[in-house]
Amino acid sequence: MGHKVYSNELKAQVVEFFKTHTTNETTKEFGVSRATVSSWARQSGFLKGHSPFKSNFKHEVCQYYENHTLVETCAKYNVDQTSVCLWRKKLGYRNKFFNYNLITEGLQPIMQKRQSRDIVMTKMENGDLKGKVAVLEDRLKDATYLLQQVLEDLNGKDLM
Repeated sequence: MGHKVYSNELKAQVVEFFKTHTTNETTKEFGVSRATVSSWARQSGFLKGHSPFKSNFKHEVCQYYENHTLVETCAKYNVDQTSVCLWRKKLGYRNKFFNYNLITEGLQPIMQKRQSRDIVMTKMENGDLKGKVAVLEDRLKDATYLLQQVLEDLNGKDLM
């Protein structure tokens, strides 16, 4: 078994073909492995199947879902239900299913963390902090907009 050396032109051709075709079609067309196709695509900066949504948008959707149904959330933000559930898991939001209830959650016994995890930030804490940052950024945008409106009103009155 030897290590094959492929030309840059072939790599570029494979990646271009891969952009509009599946991995299986690409491997059959060019006779290279799936790992090779993925590797060349990553090297060229093309990431197939990754979410086009920004982190702030994902947090906003997850926070809206806290107090609304999944159907309402998906309709408002025009996203797939599977995406919302995956984002909540990845960002550390709690799962609303499996008997978690917003009303009775405060009545549940408080879980003690193990001492070894006191210093390390958990996914959930990290997700909560990112969510709070997203909310604060929105508030800052609103405050900035209001300040601009006040300044425009003041400048308009001074000219008269």
